[in-house]
Amino acid sequence: MNMTLKFQAMICAVVILAGFIASLYLETDIFYNLAWALTGLIFFINPVYPESITCLEGKKARRGIRIAAAIIILIGYTHGFGV
Repeated sequence: MNMTLKFQAMICAVVILAGFIASLYLETDIFYNLAWALTGLIFFINPVYPESITCLEGKKARRGIRIAAAIIILIGYTHGFGV
């Protein structure tokens, strides 16, 4: 199944919202951080980009999405969002 950018963004929004609710309910910030790291992992595994990007080659666009996903994973693991 090929996921579109819109569908994958909705999945990531649900994951982040679930992590936020779990962090509030359990009063620990690790779930919110893990939700951001999981979001980055989703985009790292399946790098999707808008169809309107025609000036970039697909290979370069996927590489850029994977670099951005790695940065999101790093921020998710190192930054204390709830502090």
